[in-house]
Formats: sequence, structure tokens, C-alpha cells
Amino acid sequence: MNIQAIKRVLLLVGFIMTVSLTLAQNREVAQQTINTLCGEDFSGRGYINKGDSMASAFIAKRMKDIGLQGYSSDFLNPFLLNVNTFNTTQVKVDQKVLRPGFDFLVAPEAKSAEGKYKVFYVSPKLLSSSKAVKKVKSAIKKGFIPVLCSYEATNKVLAENAAKIKKSLSGAIFIQLKSSLTWSVATNQSKNTEIELLDSLFDRYASEIKITIEANFIKNYASQNVIGYVPGAEKPDSFIILCGHYDHLGKMGDAIFYGANDNASGIATMLDLATYFVDHPQRYSLVFIAFGAEEAGLIGSLNYVKKPVVPLASTRFVFNMDLMGSGDKGATIVNGSIYKDEYEALTKINTENDYLPLIKSRGKAANSDHYFFTEVGVPSFFIYLMGDYTFYHSPNDSPKNLKLGQYYDRSFQLVRDFIIHLN
Repeated sequence: MNIQAIKRVLLLVGFIMTVSLTLAQNREVAQQTINTLCGEDFSGRGYINKGDSMASAFIAKRMKDIGLQGYSSDFLNPFLLNVNTFNTTQVKVDQKVLRPGFDFLVAPEAKSAEGKYKVFYVSPKLLSSSKAVKKVKSAIKKGFIPVLCSYEATNKVLAENAAKIKKSLSGAIFIQLKSSLTWSVATNQSKNTEIELLDSLFDRYASEIKITIEANFIKNYASQNVIGYVPGAEKPDSFIILCGHYDHLGKMGDAIFYGANDNASGIATMLDLATYFVDHPQRYSLVFIAFGAEEAGLIGSLNYVKKPVVPLASTRFVFNMDLMGSGDKGATIVNGSIYKDEYEALTKINTENDYLPLIKSRGKAANSDHYFFTEVGVPSFFIYLMGDYTFYHSPNDSPKNLKLGQYYDRSFQLVRDFIIHLN
């Protein structure tokens, strides 16, 4: 090998090492971002202790420090929502104190309730009976708390009878046994108090249940999106939006739902991309939006679409990132089957660079903040990564369990290259 060839090889090796080091540094910063957003002070980035506002302030500062410009001095884009919150959630079965978030959940729309009750277990046999509703109502009048057996959604008889029981009740307290627990956020408050309890922990011979639920329904809660941008080098009045939601479920009594993968990971990716594109401006302006209140029903993105900061007619594409912490089994692109040319370009980039093991296409779905853009005709993708990480809407979705690896680097490169392609 001659000297010139050796020099070329050494330069290539040096370039690869530099890229690898940069990606590792980016991943470390992203992990720190996730750790911060999931800190206990942020209260699950929900509506207890103004956790969402603390998170938005952190993101706004990061945007400013990165070098993004703002459409407002504080980078914030305010909106209002109604939300049901829980200051206290305590359940005790006989002498066993249950852990909120792990052993039981309070239905997100539940109202306050407190008391000590005798147990009325509604077995599969009773629940399948035509007398189930009558017997449950009679038990409630006698001071019992109904505990409905768990059932598969495919069992239509049990599912329909359980629905009839719940619909017939007003001002009642009851328990639904579940094989697994997944929480959410409600923007309304019910007349009833439903508690979901992990089936595997419930003793069918339990005699007494004590509960204390303190719900606080907040009208016109003030939340916000966070928006920054990089001006386009050639066509600054045309826009590409990169986004993800920063909010999560918040707290349910003492339980914190951290939301490491959902969606601190997406915000970490978005800020990582913002850092790159500040140093590498593109043809079009790039707008970075951290949406609020996604978990409450895509409220932040709906408010943005109703009152856009940049014209929707001038928005060329929206790329939404949610659940970006895994990737060992590839990625799914919602709207991939609708915007076929863009999907083909994305898969080509992935194949040529061997970024992710698989890219799957999905159709239209109202499952994240891309949705309302699609509804008004703005081309939009929603990417979520797939892998062995399965914690979802649980206190276990935490930085302790989510450690970013090589597929974070590769998904970052995939999105980066696709945005460059769109320009």
C-alpha cells in the first residue's frame, strides 16, 4: 500500500472514530435529558405540583441554550385544558396496604371517595348471569363494595354485563380486577369511583377494603407547548416541523409516572436534532415543538393546529417522535401507507445505511401529535421505535429501566438524514 493510500485509510478511520465519539456524546446528553425530565421534582410532567410547567421551562431553556430562535421571548405557546388529578390514593385490603401505580390504579375520571367496606366478589359465574346488575346494586345498598372479576375482552358476555353494571351505577364505588394495569389522564370527572386492582394480588376470601381517594378536578388549567426554530437558509418562509410531546401522566397520590420512554426519549431526540441543525441550517426553516397535554387527548397539538404559529399552508412536513428509547426491533411509521413517496425515501435511507433492523408502515391513527396535522392536510409521519422495552403508562417506565444504546444513535441518524432529504 502506497503512502497516499495509507493516508486515505487513516483519514477514514479518523472520521469514523470522530463520528462514533460524537454520537456517544450525543447519547450521553440525551440520557441526561431523560433523567432530568423524569426527576421527582417534575412530578411525572403532569398537573400535580405544576410538573408540566417545570418541564416546559427546562425545555425552553435548553432550546435557548442550544441556539434556537423563539416566536415568543419565553418560547412558550399557552393553552387551557380541564383535567382530573389525584392528591391521595390509598387502598387497603384487610391488613395489606397496596402500592399505588403497581398494585392498583384509580380510574382517571374517578371522583373522591373514602370509607371502609365489606367485600362483595362478583365471580365469573355471577357476572355472566342476567341477575348480575340487580345483585350488585343490592350489595351496594347493604354497604358492600363490589369487586368485579377480571375477564378477557373477547368474552362478550362478561364484558357486556360489566359495562351494564357500571352504566347503571351512580355515585358508587367499585373495584375492577385486571390482569395488568395501564393508567391514563382524564379531562372529565365521573359520578363513580372505579379502582382497578391487580388480579394476581386479590384474595377472593378478603373481607374488608378501606379506601381514601382525594380527587381534584381542575377547570381551565394553564399549560403550554414549547416552540423554537432554525431559520431556513434559502426559503425561510417554508417550514418542516419536528415534534414530540413532553407531558406524561403525572402523579396518582404517591405514585409517580415518570414517562422515560413516553416521551422523555422523544424530547431528548428532538433536542439532539435541534443541536445538530443549529450548526447545519437547511433550505427550509425547521420548527421544533414540544407539545403539552398529549396524554390528555392530543390537546396541545390540537390547539396549535387551531392557532398555528407558522402557516399550515407553508408547512411542508411534520415529523413526530414518540417512544424513542428502544429500536432493537426497528421502527413503525404511522401514515407510512398514506405518504408513500416519503416512506419509500425513509426506508431507502435506512437500508443504505443499515440504521435499524426493520421499518414497518402503518396507516392513519389518532395516537399521537401528528394526527391533527394530517386531518388538515399537512403531510405527517409519526415514528415510534420497537423493542424489548415494554413498560408503558406505568411507574416502571423510568430512567432506571431505560438505558439508551446504539439504536438511539441509529434512529437519530435516520431522522436526521430524512430531514436533510426533505430539504
